[in-house]
Parts: sequence; structure tokens; C-alpha cells
Amino acid sequence: MTIFYVNLHSIIATMNNQEIGSYIQHFFAKNGKISLFLEQQAVALWAQTVGEFIAKQTTKITAKQGVLYVTIPNAALRFEVLSSRSQIITKINQTLGSDVIKGIIIK
Repeated sequence: MTIFYVNLHSIIATMNNQEIGSYIQHFFAKNGKISLFLEQQAVALWAQTVGEFIAKQTTKITAKQGVLYVTIPNAALRFEVLSSRSQIITKINQTLGSDVIKGIIIK
């Protein structure tokens, strides 16, 4: 039996963030989980998309089956996000280059 030792730290250190992201995306695509990967990228894009103030007021954000579930305790901000949800969806999907997010549910 042959055991291979891979120094993962040294491999990652030689790769830049874009290469790592590309590798991870390829891995998920190969294993049929690309939508899961893109949904998590959408969650990560929330702050960039809605701005720092709303992002700081967001207490929880998850994605499941193409829907972002967002918790915003402030009623006025919830209303603001609800009224601009189609623009938020469009902006996230354009950034991802794919129609990953189909809806946003705000609690």
C-alpha cells in the first residue's frame, strides 16, 4: 500500500485566490453541486449588493434552492429591501454570471 503525502499548505500558498476559486468551482461542477456553490457565492455578495448599512442590519442570510432567506429586524429596512428585491436579484445574478437566485424571502 502506497501512502501519498501532500503538503496542502504549500500547494495553496502557490495558488492565488482566483485559481483556488476556479478549482473549487470546477470541483463542485464535477460533483453536480455547482448550484450550491453559486448560492453560497450569492450569500457572500449580499453586503456588496445592498451596501454596508443594510448588510450590518442583516442578522442572518442563507440560500437554499435558489432563494435567499434574509433576516432584517428593522421594519423600515425590511420594506426598503422588499421594494428593491428584483433589482437585488438582478445585480447578484449578473455578478455571478448565472440566474442562480430566483427570489428573496425577508423575515
